[in-house]
Order: sequence, then C-alpha cells, then structure tokens
Amino acid sequence: MTKEEIFAKLQTEVTIRGLSPGTYYTYMRAIDLFLNWSDKPYEELEEIDFRNYLLYLINRGNLTTATINSYNAAIRFFLQVILEKDVNYRRTARLRKEYKLPPVWSIEEVTKFLSVIDNIRDRAIFINIYGSGLRVSEISTLKVQDVDSKNMRLMIRQSKGRKDRYTILSQSGLDALRDYWKRYRPASPEGYLFPGNTKEGHLGKSGIEFLFRKYLSRTDITTPGTVHTLRHCFATHALEAGTDILYIKELLGHSCFETTNVYLHIANTKVFKTSSPADSLIL
Repeated sequence: MTKEEIFAKLQTEVTIRGLSPGTYYTYMRAIDLFLNWSDKPYEELEEIDFRNYLLYLINRGNLTTATINSYNAAIRFFLQVILEKDVNYRRTARLRKEYKLPPVWSIEEVTKFLSVIDNIRDRAIFINIYGSGLRVSEISTLKVQDVDSKNMRLMIRQSKGRKDRYTILSQSGLDALRDYWKRYRPASPEGYLFPGNTKEGHLGKSGIEFLFRKYLSRTDITTPGTVHTLRHCFATHALEAGTDILYIKELLGHSCFETTNVYLHIANTKVFKTSSPADSLIL
C-alpha cells in the first residue's frame, strides 16, 4: 500500500463518518509523520510501533499534551480503520490532559494592540476576534451574509464540532466592518468577507497569525500572546463585566461547561475580593 492509497482510503473513511475536512488534514499530517518515522513497510506496522512512536514523541519534550493526543487519535484511526489491525486502548492510552491557565491580556493591553493596527481590513479582523470571541478559523470563513447588523450578532457556521451558533457583534466591530466594506466591498453576500489566496478563497489562518505577530511587535506588550489570546480576553473581560458564564459558554461555542469554567480561574471577579472567614477570627 502506497501513501497515496492510504490517504485516499483515509479520505473515504473520514467522509463516511461525517468528519470535517479539518479532521482529515490533521489525521493525514500525523499519519504522514508516523510513516516517515518508521522504516517498516506500511502494512507491517503494529501496535508496538504505535507505542514506540508515542514514547518518541513524549521524549522529544517539545510537544504539548494536546498535540501528542491528536497524533494518538490519528495513528489509532490509521491502524484500526485503514490497516484493520487490533489496538489495545489501555496500552496506547491518551496522556492526561494538562490544565494550564491561558495567558490573558488586560483591557489596556488589548487597547494597545488594536491601536497600532493601521490597515482597515486588519483592524476589522482583530477587533471582531476580540469583540465577538472568535476562533481564527471563524473570522477567516465569515461571509458577508453572516453579519446581522440589525440584531447585532454574527452567524458562525459549521465551526468546531460542526455546529452553527450566533455570537454578539460589538458596535466597534460593526463600525470597523463598515469602514472596511466602504473601502473594499470584497464580495457578494454569499462570498467571504475576507477573501484570500487559499484554495477555498478566504484569508488563511497562517496569514492572520502572521499579521498578529507583525502588529504585536509594534507594541511594548510583554505578556505572551497569540491570536487565540484575543478570544481568551473576550471571555475573561466579559466575565469580569458581569456576564453570566453560561451565556459566555454559548457565545464561545463550547460543548461542555468545563471548557468555559477555566475563565473563572482567570477573571478578576468578586470571588477574589471576598474575605476569608479566617479574617474574622479573634486569636
């Protein structure tokens, strides 16, 4: 079996299961790395090779738990579905998830970042990532028809977990989009709001990440951050402003409350201003 045959079968099996194109590309990349690592014929790969590869990834020391677990899922799928081999889950279990609090900027730091953006399109992108709590993939695939200025909301289509949802549209976000629209008028209502050179026709994730790093370098912000930090900031700042965390969960499109709950540990809310009962003791 050649790599081309493997990836063709992978495409078929992913499609049959209704998995997203993103899942296919994630699996394909992880499987390709696994195949390149091993010197065995592809058909002869077994569970022991899977285990040895997981140990290799762990011992590298430069991969996150989430990355290793994503490779685990992809290679398990490859062995069980593509090669039709038996794999014992208990011998190839996922790593325990690390619960690390994400870095979050203050409102002043977000303001600093947005203030250095001198391009109308880029300003519209980053204000709305922060103002609506969007993922990079969500802003890049936003369409003109998804902007509902009457009800001040954005329609997010088929995002993570292949779910549709609405999230809020801030007034500053709407103003930035209108400035951008007046200057460029990028597409028909069915077209992408931010067109680009990807095969799908929209601005790509790597392009937005490059722009983020470019503008961040113009500031004196020392707190670490990525594009996704702006989404964390949206959730944290909304919580600090008194927004119910269950409402934030829906706006972010989280499937479970535990994912949103992390912001309770970050936000500077009244919880952290509560006096300890020990302070009332007379000793």
